[in-house]
Order: sequence, then C-alpha cells, then structure tokens
Amino acid sequence: MKQTRNGKPVVDLSRIAVIGEKLRQMADELILIFPERRHLIQQIIYALLTKEHVLVWGTYGTGKTDLLRTLFGVFRGARIFSIGFSKFMSEASIIGIPDPKRMREQGEVIYRRDGGILDADFAELDELFDSNAPLLRTLLGILNERQFKRGRQAEEAKLHTAVACTNGDPMEELKKHPELGAVVDRFLFQCRVEYLKSAESRRRMYAKFLTGERPSVSIDLDDLKYVSSIVVDANQITDPHFVEVYDELIGAYLKQIPTQVISDRRRCKLLQLVEANALLYGRYEVDFEDLMAIRWGLCTGYDDGQHDPFKAVADPIIAKAKETKKQNIDEVQLKLLAEFKLKIPPCPDSACSSDKLVELSRQLTKLRKDVSAVKPQLPSTEDEKKKMLASIDGIRETVRKLTEGV
Repeated sequence: MKQTRNGKPVVDLSRIAVIGEKLRQMADELILIFPERRHLIQQIIYALLTKEHVLVWGTYGTGKTDLLRTLFGVFRGARIFSIGFSKFMSEASIIGIPDPKRMREQGEVIYRRDGGILDADFAELDELFDSNAPLLRTLLGILNERQFKRGRQAEEAKLHTAVACTNGDPMEELKKHPELGAVVDRFLFQCRVEYLKSAESRRRMYAKFLTGERPSVSIDLDDLKYVSSIVVDANQITDPHFVEVYDELIGAYLKQIPTQVISDRRRCKLLQLVEANALLYGRYEVDFEDLMAIRWGLCTGYDDGQHDPFKAVADPIIAKAKETKKQNIDEVQLKLLAEFKLKIPPCPDSACSSDKLVELSRQLTKLRKDVSAVKPQLPSTEDEKKKMLASIDGIRETVRKLTEGV
C-alpha cells in the first residue's frame, strides 16, 4: 500500500464512503430478506472486511446455503467454491487432482489448482467436522496463511473469505475431539442458527421463497478487496490510550463470561474489526465507538446471553473514554438531525382538512429528503437517522391513508 511522508497510507475516502454505504445497504436488505439472521449477516460483513472466516452451526434446513449464495452473489466477478465434506475425502477434493503426466513422467505428485479452492474468492464449506484430520490440516494452511504446501509444490490461495457450516455445536465437538481447537479458533466469527420463531418471520420467508427476492445492490469484488486491504495492511490505530481502552473492554467482558476463553491470536485479530468499522462508515481514523464492533467476533452470534453483557460493560467504558478524549466526529451531523427532529410534525387525525394533508405531505417529503442527505460517520448517528426516517415514513403513511379517505 502506498505511503505518504508521515507514514500513513494514501486512501481514497470518497471511494471508501461509497463502498461502505453499499455494504450497509446490502446488510439492511439481507436482514429484511432473511429474517432472524441479523447476527450472522453482520458477522459475514465484518468477515468480508477483514478477510476472515465464519463458522455457522445449527439445525439442518435453516437456509444457510441460500443466504450465503445470495450474499456472495452481490459481488460482481467473484468465484465461489462449494463442497460438502466427508471422512473419505483427500486433498484433491479441494485443491484439484494430481497431474497424471507429471506423476507418470517425473514421479511427482503436483496438484492441478484449476476449479479448486485456491482460485476461489469465496468458499462454502459444508459439514466441516465430517472431514478427516489430514484434510483439515491442509485447510488450515489455506484459511490462515492463504497457502498450500506439499513437497516441492507451493501455491498461493486467492481465497478472501470462507464460511463453514456444520450441524454440530463446535463446543461439543471440542469436548470429544480437543485437537479441533486450532480449527475452531481459525474462525474469528461463529454463529448459531435455528428455525424461525415468529409468524412474521415465516411470512417473509415464504415471500422470499416464492419471489426469489435478492438484494438490489451490486458491489465490485475489487472494491471489497480495496477496503479489506486497508484493514489488513494499514495501521489505523496509533493511539496507545485507544489500545488500553480496548484491552480494558475485553477484560471487563470476560469477567462477565468467565467460562469464555479468548486466545492471544483472537485478541489481536479483533482489533481489525475496530478498523473495519471505521471504514464501513467512511472514516480512516477510528473512534472509541468503533469498539462496539468487536462483539461480532468476541460473542457468539445469535446468543444474546453474550451480547447483552458485552453491551452492559462496553457502554460506560466507551462513554468515559469519549468524554476524556472529547471525540465528536459526528457533531455536525447530530446537530443537523436534532434540528430536523424538531421539524417533524405531529401525526394528523381524521379531522385534518384535505388542504392541510397536502401541505403535510409536501413538508414530510422535503424533510425526508433532508434527513436522507445526512451522512453519519458513527453507528449511533446512523441509528438515530434510521429512527427519524421510520418516524417520518409512519406519518407519511397516515397522511396517505387520510388523503385517500378524503
């Protein structure tokens, strides 16, 4: 990555802002299309930004494959490798078959890489724990070092992100096979999925199944690689105090979940989630609020028993750090939103005249346009913007119904 004289990389913030907005839009649309999968979708977004991997487990028939293929399909030009593991598979199943000519003429086992995982950008690895030990060791090298080495053959893997699925709980598998610990730890993000619980979620599932709904957004794979290369190669965190707050936050959380063990490798990797969150909102410099993003790698997805304690300890630590540092990156945007919030009119009733309804409709349309134009750079400001838009849309819907009634 190019460096300036002061050691900071040359980044295109306008490009980063556009990519981040598209990724957030993709997440919002996927959350609507795949109900009760918000945690998993958020984890995959951060995995894509950090070039890390996701381990998904849970009941069969929960639509994991459909979600993955829909999400990966958003990225133009991406190659996807998909495989279901069994105990009897060899390295050739994921790399490619050995070259018979080299074997016959030179007596060397050289694997052909065409069509295998080495040339894929994304990988779907089904029933991971059904694999055998030698194949898992090969897979670890590809997932972690992005390399395949066997004898004289050394190949670089293009793999960006892999999502592995299994029906078995990884913790239960670890109790039976402790040697799998290194495998599980390679997956920075871990999420459980279950059958949909609410009737509204099932209704949306049926609608998706019948219409084949897909996200409207499309993202160039090169854009994803551009942002993720900054996360992986650059150093956005340069303030020692920031790192102290980060370590304090993890320590406070682990006191709430004493049974959870965090490896040193995972502690370091989680720092990249902080950097990724800044870029996701169009910033290079990190803010203390970006520390909230580490919960997607620290906590098991879909388990509020871990997420709620994290939020409980994180909120006061981050608030104290922000007050000490006086970081107000979104101050202008917050002031704008506060001004717009005062302009939101009360919801009209049935006694409202037709002229008044027309005027309200115009006022709300303009106000929505103004609020939509605000470009937050912090997740909390983004949430405030979404709440205001939802409030405005609710009043607009009431105005529409009253106007039709008139």
